[in-house]
Amino acid sequence: MSNIFKADFPILQKRIRNNVITYLDTASSSQKPTAVIDSISNFYLNSYENVHRGMNSLSIDATEIYESTREKVRSFINAKSTNEIIFTKNATEGTNIIANALFSFLEDGDEIITTELEHHSNFIPWMSLAKKKNLTFKVVPILPNGTIREEDIINAISESTKLVAISHMSNVTGQMIDVKKIKASVKKDILFFIDGCQSIAHRSVDVQDLDCDFFVFSSHKLYGPSGVGVLYGKEGLLNSLPTVIFGGGMINQVELDSFTPAILPNKFEAGTPPIEATAGLSAALDYLIENKFENYFDEEIKLRESLINELKNLGNIDIYGVSDDIHASSIVSFNVQGKNYNDIATFLDQYGVMIRSGHHCCQPFMKKLKIPGTCRVSFGIYNSQEDISLFIDALNKTNKLLS
Repeated sequence: MSNIFKADFPILQKRIRNNVITYLDTASSSQKPTAVIDSISNFYLNSYENVHRGMNSLSIDATEIYESTREKVRSFINAKSTNEIIFTKNATEGTNIIANALFSFLEDGDEIITTELEHHSNFIPWMSLAKKKNLTFKVVPILPNGTIREEDIINAISESTKLVAISHMSNVTGQMIDVKKIKASVKKDILFFIDGCQSIAHRSVDVQDLDCDFFVFSSHKLYGPSGVGVLYGKEGLLNSLPTVIFGGGMINQVELDSFTPAILPNKFEAGTPPIEATAGLSAALDYLIENKFENYFDEEIKLRESLINELKNLGNIDIYGVSDDIHASSIVSFNVQGKNYNDIATFLDQYGVMIRSGHHCCQPFMKKLKIPGTCRVSFGIYNSQEDISLFIDALNKTNKLLS
């Protein structure tokens, strides 16, 4: 598939040092189509006001945009109710909300399971909770090749396990975890928290089909603006959890010595929300749905496979998280033997090729493989085989310059 979407993204028409931009860092943050950019501008020009309770026309209009976006998100991930859709500033905040809310529900000796594959945002909140509550924090190891087996997660679950917190798709390797397989093997009632930051843009997400208890993602990974994220939770669970962020918007009644929280979803949305970012997220969802972006999922898998083959042909590349027995999409992490990953990224930028270098907020993963970091290439709907060719050409030039 060619660059059928690329023209919709203004920043990709820009040139860097007279080179076209070859953007290969979508796992960090996706670029934004004109429709999203215009939606935010139009909101500021025509509809900006604070949401909820305002009786003026602007507030009513802004509230309609805000709440209609909630319904779009509900439909996009197939939640049962808009009460299950909580707007946050990002997925990290959503994770921390649940970690803090579960504090009073867990008891000494209860067990939380996560993996060495996790982003810090789906690792540190649970580690911190475990330390505060004297819980067991069990980390399922990755294999020497950087992949993880669902069977190892299943086998780690014990009678003490109360929560499993795992990624739906690795932000380092692109490996897609079979959450349904793991959950189907569990006979007891265990909470499943899913980090969907990467998967949301690269596979269809149906939270009812997954039967997960919580699912988080960020707008900026989904071609929408930064500043807004989504926390999905089953309505019964969200109703049972205490509020953890306090202030305006999340209350029903306030007395001098007590308060009662608002009903869902307002209960978890304290303070003025990111209204304009929510308008942008609405436009991003419209753009993806209208363009049937799910038709590009297979192309992203093919791009990953093509890039891996190209890197193998170079002969001096270490690639991580590659195995025939896993499902993976859109992300490739590698190192050039004898070269520093930051140097590689810096020199590639001289040719307009933009990748990510570092530990990718996955230090346990890197330490397990005994490396400080990697180069990471990641694809979005605006990428094609042409971008791989430009990348390989720039990488070859970089290799020669660094020799």
